[in-house]
This record gives sequence, structure tokens and C-alpha cells, in this order.
Amino acid sequence: MIILSIPFLNKKFITKQVTEYRDKFEWLEFRLDFHSDFEKFPQNLINQETIITIRDASKEGKYPSSFSNKISFYKEMISKYNCLVDCEIELYKRQFLPASNLILSYHDFAEKIDNKKLEYFINISNSIPSKYLKIAVNISNYSDFSKMKLLISNSNKPILFVGMGKLGKISRWLYPFSGSIGTYVGLSEFPTAKGQITIAESEKFNLKNININSKIGGIIGGKQVEKSLGLKFYNRYFRKKNFNAVYLPFIVEDLNDFWNWFEWSKKRCEFYGLTFTMPFKTIIAKKLQYRLPTANLYLPTKNEIFNTDATAFQKSVQYLKIKSSDKILIFGSGSTTETALFSLAKFKNIIISGRNTKIGKLLSSKYNNKFISLQNAINLTFDLIINCTPIGMNNEHFFESTNLQFPMKIIDLPYSDKKTPLIQKCEEEKIPFVDGKMFWKWQAEIQLEKFSKIFNKRES
Repeated sequence: MIILSIPFLNKKFITKQVTEYRDKFEWLEFRLDFHSDFEKFPQNLINQETIITIRDASKEGKYPSSFSNKISFYKEMISKYNCLVDCEIELYKRQFLPASNLILSYHDFAEKIDNKKLEYFINISNSIPSKYLKIAVNISNYSDFSKMKLLISNSNKPILFVGMGKLGKISRWLYPFSGSIGTYVGLSEFPTAKGQITIAESEKFNLKNININSKIGGIIGGKQVEKSLGLKFYNRYFRKKNFNAVYLPFIVEDLNDFWNWFEWSKKRCEFYGLTFTMPFKTIIAKKLQYRLPTANLYLPTKNEIFNTDATAFQKSVQYLKIKSSDKILIFGSGSTTETALFSLAKFKNIIISGRNTKIGKLLSSKYNNKFISLQNAINLTFDLIINCTPIGMNNEHFFESTNLQFPMKIIDLPYSDKKTPLIQKCEEEKIPFVDGKMFWKWQAEIQLEKFSKIFNKRES
């Protein structure tokens, strides 16, 4: 049950949205509280697949309205169109509205879920006849998912679970696994709640086809995972091959919080693969006792872990025809820098530099390479510079930021929708390069091959 929530801004706006999206979504919700006079709503747009919602001002409704007027309007719309209506459970009194047309809704906008309060209102809902109970709460950590699953199981009627806040979107994409029968989608420029999935996102992740049998995978990292190229790449491939699978962005602050939820969820659904990016590549390798110091791919069903970035580094130097005698500067001090060091071990003329002198020196000692400060590096020339930092992701120019001299060749790992200024400069100056998208594609092809083997084995 995928519901598109549309605010009633004016008649022209709402009519345009209904004309465009009515055939694309099972249900439309009209948020009439976005207009100062909800009775001016064009009733010809209402039918049996419609939800009418007039949120009370105490529950973040945009315009205040009389509760009695709302109930009278609801009754009129039900009698005319047999639609559904949404009413806050805290305000509702028994027998106002027909049970078959009523969605009781519970909203709590506090940062942390009040489990006792939620359990209390679920019990009240169990005593009031209605078609559904809608629960809207902020999801701040992954442990909330498992708690919600247990609480939802206490309801005697179907639940519409709506996550809001930091992890609102991931909770909506995974709504079948929480025990919810549906979720809400919003317009990108006119959302009706925090954490809503946009129409474009619902299409990218094939939301309509996610079900309790879908295989789950995704990328684990910071906020940047929302921009991962893999989101479009893998989901498009799964759709093309008719694999019942989805690849999602898991924004993680505390890996232990995520991992506890993951272990709990493995008993309830199948995870085909997890990929890792900053800042978890070193942490996950240590956690799963990988033979290399960093890792970026874990296959739970096979209990295998890999570093596909290492292969991409090897392909990069082959593509650029780097010789063993070439002078190479690796700039950075994170897990990607360490991956570059052990991937290019056969190259003996490698220098490390970066702003974090302490970690840089530790890496140079560990891999028997020389570390030099950025101040000293700017006076040297190199055959190849590898940018292992995020510099360029937000349109910064790597060489203006570091004052390093241009080398003969470049590996620039950051990527965004546009080419980084460094790659633009390489193209202008005809300097051979590997950019972040090329590098990503090489390692993603290896990951996709491993994912496909898992799916094909399941179907054979």
C-alpha cells in the first residue's frame, strides 16, 4: 500500500498533481490542513482510493480548524465517496466515524520514542473499531526498528508505520519488515512530513515491488552514502534482471547500533550484501577479522569479506601504464590511503603525504614507505599523484587546496554529480587520469558479479 501524500495548496495545484499521479499510486492522501479553508477542496478529486487528512494544529497541522467541523466534513465525504479519513487517536471519541473508513493516527514528534506512551495508545486503538492504525514517530537509531516491530505486533488491526527524522527514509523503504502494510511518499518540493520518500526515490528503489521476500543490501557509511553511484547502478540492474532485491543507503553514526539491528534482522529477512565506505572500512575489517586491514564488501549468506577497492587500484595503475620506477605520491591518511599502499606494494618509489602527520607516519612505517609533510611535498614533482581524500567532492580544487605541483598522471577518487575541478583541469591539459567514477565502476563490477552469483544460485 503505497500512499502519495499531496498538500492542498490551492485548487490548481492539487488538480495538476492528481492528474499527473493518480494512475501511478494505489492511494492518494490529501492534506487539507495545508489550506486555510479545507472546505474549498475540489471534491471531484475524491474517490474510494483517497485518504482525507486534516491534521490538528497540535499535531503539526498547518492551519488550525475546529475538531467538530473536521468530523462533520469527514462524515460528509465518507457518505458521498466512501473514502478513508485520518483522525488523531488522542482527539478521537468513539462512534464518530464508520470503522471501515477510519484511520486512527498516533504522532509523536519527540526525538526519542516514548515506548510506554506508544504502547498505551496501541492498547487504546485495540478498543476502538477502525480500519488501520497509523504510527508516526522519529527514528533516530537502528535499535528503534526492532523495538517498533515488537510494539506493532501488539496491534489488533493493520498498521501504517511512518518513520520520520534521521532514519525516517530507511524505515519507509523497509516498511514490510516492520510489520507495516504500507508507507507514504511525498512530493520533493512539497513534503507533508519529515523523512518522506520522494517520488523519484520511490522509483529509484522500486518501492512498489519491495515486499517481505525482498533480499536486502546496501551501502553503510556517513551522510555521503545518499549520493552513492551504487544506488542507481545496482537497483537498475536488479530491476532489469527481475531480481527481488534492493540496494539501500544506510546512514550510520554508530556501527554497533547498526550491527545489532543487522544481526537481529538476519533472522527475519535475507541480506545478500553490504558495502562499506568512510568511516567504516577499517572498523569492519577488524570486526570480521579480515586478512587485510581494510574492507568494503561483506556477503552475509556466505560469510565472506573482500576489498574490491584493491582490485580497482591495480586496474587504475594498469590503465595509466604506471612503471615500477615511477615516483608516486599518495595523499591522504584514511582507509583508502592504506588500501592504496597494500594494493601497490610492488611499486617501491611511493611517498605518503597529508595533513594528518601522525597517521601518515604510522602508515609509512607499517608499509615501509617514506612520509613527508605537505610543506615539503609542494617542492617535489611526481609521475603520479593519488588523491585519497574527499577534496573535490564539494567542488574544491585539489591543487589549489594543497599547492602541490601537477604530476604527469592523476588518480582522483572523489566523485559527485559534476566532474571535480581537478579532473576538469586534467581534461583541459590532456593529463592522463582515473577519476572517481571510473575507479568506482571497476570495483562495482566485481561486487555486482558476486551479488549476481548469489541471486542466480538461489533461483537455480
